[in-house]
Amino acid sequence: MATRKGSTLLLVLSALLSGASLAVADWPQFLGPNRNGSSPETGLLTQWSAEGPKTLWKVEGGIGYSGIAVAGGRAYTQIQRGNEELVLALDAAKGTEIWKQKLGPGYKNTYGDGPRSTPTVDGNRLYVQSVNGPLVCLEAANGKIVWQHDLFKEFEAKNIDWGTSASPLIDGDLVIVVPGGRAGGVAAFHKKDGKLAWKAADDKAGYASPIVMTVDGKKQAIFFTAVGLLAVQPGDGKELWRQEWKTAHDVNIATPLIVGNQLFVSSGEGVGCAMLTPASSGAPKAVWQDKGPKSVMKNYWATAVLHNGYLYGISGEYEGVANLNCVDAKTGKLAWSKERFGRANLTLADGHLYLITIDGQLVVVPASPKEYQEKGRAKVLPAMDRYVNSPTISDKKLYLRDQKSIVCLELAGK
Repeated sequence: MATRKGSTLLLVLSALLSGASLAVADWPQFLGPNRNGSSPETGLLTQWSAEGPKTLWKVEGGIGYSGIAVAGGRAYTQIQRGNEELVLALDAAKGTEIWKQKLGPGYKNTYGDGPRSTPTVDGNRLYVQSVNGPLVCLEAANGKIVWQHDLFKEFEAKNIDWGTSASPLIDGDLVIVVPGGRAGGVAAFHKKDGKLAWKAADDKAGYASPIVMTVDGKKQAIFFTAVGLLAVQPGDGKELWRQEWKTAHDVNIATPLIVGNQLFVSSGEGVGCAMLTPASSGAPKAVWQDKGPKSVMKNYWATAVLHNGYLYGISGEYEGVANLNCVDAKTGKLAWSKERFGRANLTLADGHLYLITIDGQLVVVPASPKEYQEKGRAKVLPAMDRYVNSPTISDKKLYLRDQKSIVCLELAGK
């Protein structure tokens, strides 16, 4: 008779030999573990009936456009209830509320109320950016506030037209943020005690979140501000380079995407896209660019994702047609376009695109440059008025939200 230890070993070996994935990936920040809209998980459900994947739980959420971060068995998001902006912590497996913490008053805007940025989880701390200015560090266990800074007041900033949206970024011992003020357009704080590490420039904020990439063996913190790309040394904020990228109404929204040693940048308002090669200093070089209203990729609504050398993204403007496009990342050539796909947001996982549309349809499509091939579609959320959050995938579960509810769907494949 096999011992309990021996039985466990046999089960693990059997799973490995059968090709089953044992990996479970957290989704601790905006756009996932690598801030690129991709999950490393495999063995996911890629086909379903008209009813869609099984609903594991559905709970009350609130107004807003914050994404869902998942780490350590908990799901975190920012919501607005009544006239209060809150951080909400849920049991990721059951949906039960663990705690909530008030950040401040609610936010009203003609183009949608409530918070915009997504919490960032780092160990036993949670870092959140209020739509009204405060940057807050909380204890992940209970929501207790550890430290906070009012970025608008401290950096002489004003809220941008449609609400501050950048999500905090952790790099080493620092939390990097976008105040967008005259006394500091970008900044970093020591994540443990909240002391200011550095501040730089005076750029007005865009709506994109910061990223960190390595160029010639050294890190660069890259920001997509209202006026263009800005790169600084993440350790001290020293400016390295700039690249002008102006759009009407200052709506640089999609977060730049790292493609090897290159950087993909895209926006709407008829501007288009480009693949750039950053340098240690001086403006980056364009590998290719496709500008103008007929560009192959105008990411107004959502950040594109990358798979096997091809970019996939929702291309369109605030009004009018929105297509799902596949673009060769090496050449900038359009591989295919699913015209009139509609406004949506997307996440890449297990070689597939998981898309949630503005009318609440969950769609799964293979990330293949050959053709658009829809494998599953189901209505899982009510129709939304303007925007939709990117799907979160963690522990073979799919987390979605609308303006009332938070939903968790089963994605464990057979």
